[in-house]
Amino acid sequence: MKDVTKIFEKADSRLIKAVLGRGGVVLGTKVENFSGVLAEDKAYAESLAKKVEGQTGIKGYISTDELPAYGISRSEKELVKAEFGAKENDVVILVVDDAEKAKKALNLIEKEIAARLD
Repeated sequence: MKDVTKIFEKADSRLIKAVLGRGGVVLGTKVENFSGVLAEDKAYAESLAKKVEGQTGIKGYISTDELPAYGISRSEKELVKAEFGAKENDVVILVVDDAEKAKKALNLIEKEIAARLD
């Protein structure tokens, strides 16, 4: 888990601007060999998002598979991937909120994905 807030300080994303404006952060985690899974398995992605919202109050996450989108540019996506050393088959999952909630959400996401990979 890494704090990548600095990459998004000048982002055009309204969501990110709003969260950063109230002192929030952008945290991310890399999942190796998981590229495409969240984009292709919509039921799993939605189930994971609902679990995150139910347990943390955060209404979802953003994966590099979805980007560029949501006001996040291709260059910001590439900076995130570089920060994590993400390869072609890896995905980086981002959570945007206050630091404690974001950490809790990413810990939950990491645990859920690890269980799926077992």
